[in-house]
Amino acid sequence: MESSSVENKPIFHALTVMEPFATCIIHGPKRLENRTYPLDISSLIAKSGANVPNKGVWIAIHVSSSKRNLNKNDPTCLIIKLQCWEQLPSADELKQKNNFGKIIGVARFIVCLKADDVPDDNVWKGDDGGSGSGKKQRYCWIIDEVKALEKPVECKGNTGIWQVDDQIAKQLYEEISCLT
Repeated sequence: MESSSVENKPIFHALTVMEPFATCIIHGPKRLENRTYPLDISSLIAKSGANVPNKGVWIAIHVSSSKRNLNKNDPTCLIIKLQCWEQLPSADELKQKNNFGKIIGVARFIVCLKADDVPDDNVWKGDDGGSGSGKKQRYCWIIDEVKALEKPVECKGNTGIWQVDDQIAKQLYEEISCLT
């Protein structure tokens, strides 16, 4: 990620992800993000001013304010612990960390595939990947590298891919400059 040649300011995009999935991306084994829309990596690279398109695009991972998956009766954390990541903090621990509404790290996305093109044995793919029988097409955004922030950055999020403000972008750029 380099600074934009137009304004000489870094441009950084973020993705809001619900817990426990945000933690699974930044601190755990999750290297695939499911969405109902494709990730246009080339466009994000062009907007950021980066000149290394073959290495993907760094996107900040912002923790949603929703605690829906952390309710007592929700099995999400238990399923993740049983299927693929025993070290996942409990729902109570994730609530105590209070990272809601904060950027906790950055992930480098390298390719976007149709869910049909991802093997079914990938636990992060989910079971609603097909486009048949009226279901929406699903896309799998593939991550190859992550970096946790030492101190999460509080900011207002949005749905989809969104651009962080200039001050946060500069801070994130400094965090990852050693990685690019």
